Amino acid sequence: MDQLQIKDLEIFAYHGLFPSEKELGQKFVISASLSYDMTKADTELDLTASVHYGELCQQWTTWFQESTEDLIETVAYKLVERTFETYPLVQEIELELKKPWAPVHLPLDTCSVTIRRRKQRAFIALGSNMGDKQANLEQAIDKLRTRGIHILKESSVLTTEPWGGVDQDSFANQVIEVETWLPAPVLLETLLAIELEMGRVREVHWGPRLIDLDLLFMEDQIIYTDELILPHPYIAERLFVLEPLVEIAPHFIHPILKQPIRYLVDQLEQGNA
Repeated sequence: MDQLQIKDLEIFAYHGLFPSEKELGQKFVISASLSYDMTKADTELDLTASVHYGELCQQWTTWFQESTEDLIETVAYKLVERTFETYPLVQEIELELKKPWAPVHLPLDTCSVTIRRRKQRAFIALGSNMGDKQANLEQAIDKLRTRGIHILKESSVLTTEPWGGVDQDSFANQVIEVETWLPAPVLLETLLAIELEMGRVREVHWGPRLIDLDLLFMEDQIIYTDELILPHPYIAERLFVLEPLVEIAPHFIHPILKQPIRYLVDQLEQGNA
């Protein structure tokens, strides 16, 4: 993808763990590469399809100096976050933040951190069978938006019977496609935080829930850890997930089963016939 590169922007600020760093300040140096499609800017002189690097450098300087942080990792992360928020056309950022005056008291050219993030598409399943189910789904989606997660598509809301053998009310189920620069584990943490914020209590396995947010896919990633399994392991067994998913992404290929979603729906429906 096309890239805009900015090298060695110097900013004086007051970040650092030691009191002297916050009192006296020091020089920091930023270099970054921003990836986005420049075709319209190249061929049609469309300025809305480009990033004004002069304005961006001014914004970085303002953002950099408006607060003090203990760690340069925090400062770099916030710069990446605000750059994505301000420039939606940017798809990927690699940003290096150097601290040449780091208080090491040894021969040292510089100390730096580098953060790389790219936007990815993910599918999230939503479910609720307590209270105002439709309102619960809408509230969860609003909370995703306020966290900078862009909603690309929303399926219809389906009423489905509970799954897992627990006697309970029917569910309102939905699947959404989102775009985010958050890594999969962080996106999962965000979903769990929204569930907790909305008042979900985990008491009965597969039992009633005010809100349920499941990360189904994140592009073609395959992850297996104690905290996260991707793709979600029960997708191919759950019509209440596949039916809304096929509505918005019928041709998405399951990265392990190597089958499109529409085929998985047909298989499960035939098996249940």
